[in-house]
Amino acid sequence: MMLLWVAVFCLAVTMFFSAAEMSFIAANRLRIRHLAEEGNTTAAAYLDAFRRPERTLSTAMMGVTISHIVASSAATFALLPTLGGMAPLVVTAILTPIMLVFGEIIPKAVAREWATALIVRVYREPGEADVTSQEAEMIDKIFDLGDTTVREIMVPLVDVTMLPATASVRDAVDLIRDRGFSRIPIYRERETNLVGVVAAMDILRRGAEARRLDDLMRPPYYVPETKRIDDLLREMQRGRMHLAIVVDEYGGSTGIVTLEDIVEEIVGEIQDEHDRSPAPVDRLPDGTYWVAGRANIDELNEAMGWTLPKQDYETVAGLVLATLGRIPRTGEELQVPGYTITVLEAGPRHVAAVKIALAPPRQA
Repeated sequence: MMLLWVAVFCLAVTMFFSAAEMSFIAANRLRIRHLAEEGNTTAAAYLDAFRRPERTLSTAMMGVTISHIVASSAATFALLPTLGGMAPLVVTAILTPIMLVFGEIIPKAVAREWATALIVRVYREPGEADVTSQEAEMIDKIFDLGDTTVREIMVPLVDVTMLPATASVRDAVDLIRDRGFSRIPIYRERETNLVGVVAAMDILRRGAEARRLDDLMRPPYYVPETKRIDDLLREMQRGRMHLAIVVDEYGGSTGIVTLEDIVEEIVGEIQDEHDRSPAPVDRLPDGTYWVAGRANIDELNEAMGWTLPKQDYETVAGLVLATLGRIPRTGEELQVPGYTITVLEAGPRHVAAVKIALAPPRQA
């Protein structure tokens, strides 16, 4: 239900940006200039924006595009448990005319008639906006997409469930049934060599005639770690893709990124009945905290009010590795300013979980 409300909110955001775009173009600038001379700050802000029209128009277009993508993704995720593989088709058939008529045509028609009046409301000072704090936060996150890279949101390779190209179709069916995946990355020879993706829909359609996953594999869509996710979002929309394989500068696979990962950057964590990953942080009875190694340090500091140091790494596991300079052993303890970190789960290649204890405040 939450995801359907996200889609409704995105429709409202589309209406806002569509009206803002048309108002910006159609407003009576003589009237606006007169209002500015009388001291109207929003009219003055509009005139200032009109000196660089490409910035305002590109922002409005980006807002509409991102809202469309987030709305369709949220609606698809909401309907997947009920409709399965038909969800994307149903969402496209229903949501496209709704977004076009109610999100663009009607708001632009209204804005054309009431452009000058709308300008006074659309181009307000930040403190004057009639939006809730949650709505404002989501809008801010939409614009933050341009400052976020794929590396910051991808699922690292060590956490990716994949199959070798030589696996049988039955192996893929079992994995899809047990884990609820709609797409499975496929590797050849070594796990850092992801060579394609198998979709559950392809197995349903052609699984009986295929002997190996090679026969069903779709060509991969590779993206660099440094790619901005707003650009990736547009490319995935144009190409009707739901999963991309992330590669480093040497061409090795380092992880995957999905449409859901991008949507979560705007609306927050999305959990469904197949998600088995625990929350990234959990308070323990003794007052310490269980923290997943994959937990993002910036998000953790913001959510918990902590000040864990951040350098050339993104996660708590990266902090541990950078501090020690090696892969730690389970039970190993390290100190960072203000915190004691104990490694709870560690494998030969990564840190899965740690316990963080806050240092007691110093006595005056």
